[in-house]
Amino acid sequence: MYRVDIENKKLVKIPATTYSELNLRERFDIQEWIAGTSEILGEPLIIISKELILPSGRRLDLLAVDKEGASVVIELKRDDSGSDVDWQAIKYASYCSSFSHDEIYKYFAEYLGTDGDDAQVKIEEFINCETEDLNQRQRIILVAKEFHSEVISAVLWLRESEINIECIRLTPYFDQKGELFINPEIIIPLPEAKDYIEKKESKQKEMKQSGKSSFSLEKSNLEPEQLKIRIIESLTRDSDLTPRFRAFLEIISQEDRIYNRDEVKQGLYEAGVGNDIGQSGRYLSNISQFLTKKSNPHLRQVVEFESGGTHGETKENYHIISEYHELIQLALEGTARKAAEKQQTKN
Repeated sequence: MYRVDIENKKLVKIPATTYSELNLRERFDIQEWIAGTSEILGEPLIIISKELILPSGRRLDLLAVDKEGASVVIELKRDDSGSDVDWQAIKYASYCSSFSHDEIYKYFAEYLGTDGDDAQVKIEEFINCETEDLNQRQRIILVAKEFHSEVISAVLWLRESEINIECIRLTPYFDQKGELFINPEIIIPLPEAKDYIEKKESKQKEMKQSGKSSFSLEKSNLEPEQLKIRIIESLTRDSDLTPRFRAFLEIISQEDRIYNRDEVKQGLYEAGVGNDIGQSGRYLSNISQFLTKKSNPHLRQVVEFESGGTHGETKENYHIISEYHELIQLALEGTARKAAEKQQTKN
């Protein structure tokens, strides 16, 4: 690293050093820097726990959540990664994969020194996905000044095996004025090749999972009474998506016509589904995915839509089939009463 002496038109070299030479430690220095400024790892993260004690008695350095709701295990080493940091982090990620939403809110509340409700709100405001997607995926970020060759080899192999693991080098520089600088470098995957690598990994994963997708456009052929029962089940399932799906059906059942995506998105926003129109759009995407799950052919029996894209990921022009309008209205009215009664019982 060089400092620019503009006046004398010179570059002044700032020598790299080690954390041990500066008497800086993982737990009380590097960990605190990252906890306070997680963006140094190259992306927005919300730290939800620090020094989390696991059943084995070991301490997980930092646990975070990314914008897509994945939990992120951050394992720190001071100067050298050692040869088994990857295995250590994998064990931690495996353990964290079993955390329920309530456990995540609890750990975050303890970290913040607040209550679970406040912690939940902060996480929901941070993520760009459905709450039910929280901790459905796990990631690992290894941080060190230098990485052992065995760790690099293992990380590359793990990525090929669909384990989301990254290596970030934090190099300290100490100048003659006594100022400390930290240079973060993402070394796996290399930023310059990240798009290519991720596309390649995605393609490999897609090929492996060919024929195992949960996507379907198959429709059921149920009799009206049985169909109504299945619709009611979908409107009363215990999920964060349920009230949003109800709002979706209420919007497209107002008139016997086709509703385009922008209309539905605006309707969801006006119904309070989403803090802004962008979030309402993301919720509509979640609802669309729900419509095309293999387990929901009864929904496709009553709701028509256009499906585009490579795997039908794009949905547009929603319409409740005319003969099922009354059935949907009855299902919505019946479940609305049940929801109101349930709310009164809680109060």
